[in-house]
Amino acid sequence: MKKDVTSKYVRPSREEKIFYEVCVIFLVALFVIPQYFGVPFPMFDFTLLRIMIIAVLLMVIADSEKKKSLVNIIMNKRYSYVLIPYIIVLLYTMVLRADINALLNPLLELVGFYLCIYIIKDIIGIEKAIKYIIIFCYILTISGVIEYVLGRSPFSYLETIGGIYTGAFVRSGNYRIMGPCNHSLGYGLLLISIAPIVCIDMENREINVLKRPILFGLFAMNIFLTGSRSTLAVFIIEIILLFLFSSKINKKKCILFLFVFVVALAVFLVVFHSTGIAQYILLQITSLVDEVFDTDFAVAYGASKQALDSSSNYREQLKYIFTLDWLNPVLGIGRKRAFSAEINGSFIKSVDDFYIAEYIRYSYTGLIAYVVFIMYFVINILKKCFKEKSGIIRAVLIGAVCYLINLKWVDSLQTLKYLYILFALYAVIYDEEETLKDRKVGQAGRGRYERIAVKAVKSKYIK
Repeated sequence: MKKDVTSKYVRPSREEKIFYEVCVIFLVALFVIPQYFGVPFPMFDFTLLRIMIIAVLLMVIADSEKKKSLVNIIMNKRYSYVLIPYIIVLLYTMVLRADINALLNPLLELVGFYLCIYIIKDIIGIEKAIKYIIIFCYILTISGVIEYVLGRSPFSYLETIGGIYTGAFVRSGNYRIMGPCNHSLGYGLLLISIAPIVCIDMENREINVLKRPILFGLFAMNIFLTGSRSTLAVFIIEIILLFLFSSKINKKKCILFLFVFVVALAVFLVVFHSTGIAQYILLQITSLVDEVFDTDFAVAYGASKQALDSSSNYREQLKYIFTLDWLNPVLGIGRKRAFSAEINGSFIKSVDDFYIAEYIRYSYTGLIAYVVFIMYFVINILKKCFKEKSGIIRAVLIGAVCYLINLKWVDSLQTLKYLYILFALYAVIYDEEETLKDRKVGQAGRGRYERIAVKAVKSKYIK
């Protein structure tokens, strides 16, 4: 159970207060701060997140109780055993390809994942974790609107490490926001993964799309402004899933709100049809329609037909990467070497499909091992979701599944940490329950108290 550092009867020590504050800064660095903010070094850039990972680890190692708890999370949980094959692939890829980043990059993300579990479980708790996430979401989405007005990400002013921030993205004459990410597609992945969290009603332990209508509206606006068709399509799927997992009364509210919203949007588009914002909204909607139904409506709103056709052809060629003879099926190229290939007359040098990109980096062995790790969480979350009416678990499931769907059209772009935040929320809720249930006790009385403890844990988060 998490430590009560805010109790009115037990004052935490100065060291505990400092550790709590360091953990909060870690979460800020994990969630909000861009990768290009930190201290540059020739071989290894110390981003703020990496600095905070080191700081938290050092403080944990210095305390025997904290160290024991973190080691238990790493060594004694089922998901750690499922992860072992992937770690083995990372290790032999690093050695055989002489590429330290083949291990270091994904390993640091996984270290962040375990620290996230530890901090939520032992330091801040589920409720505060979600409150912090909500605060971060307000910061990001409000910044996204400001970014569109400025034509530049406010986070770009934090650039201290060169070579990561890529500058402005423009498509069909429209600026595409990117938030703290390195690409607008990465920001879309961030928004998709976290959007369901803002729909959690902690008081009633259920999904309520209109729980925070202003914040959810900001999410929708930011997703539009990324200019990503795949992100918009997945967001629509996400809204449908959130609606299906809502209670009957919340569904009725959603239907009424949707009707009013559609009417208001239609009136706005008719009245302000010639304005830039209306044209942009119509461009996004028609681009999505064109992608699904193979039409050309978006051309009337400034889209380049040649660019859209080129993008579609490029994606069609990606599947042939699996047939390239020079790619070793058991040893990937790692992360140091850039990928490029000529396929059916098209020159491919970037891969906007995480699963294919993972195959290139770590071959079939790495791809399968990582998919098994992901599916372990998804399947277990799915089981819990249908077994128990928990708003948190349903939100986690929807965010994770929609994020993984979106990866079919984009690479992860350093956003896997947001998927890991979702997995960490799930792991914390059920870790204590499963630990108590699995623990063998010799005395019936002790077993009775443990069953009571399990019930208390479940009743706190699960309806």
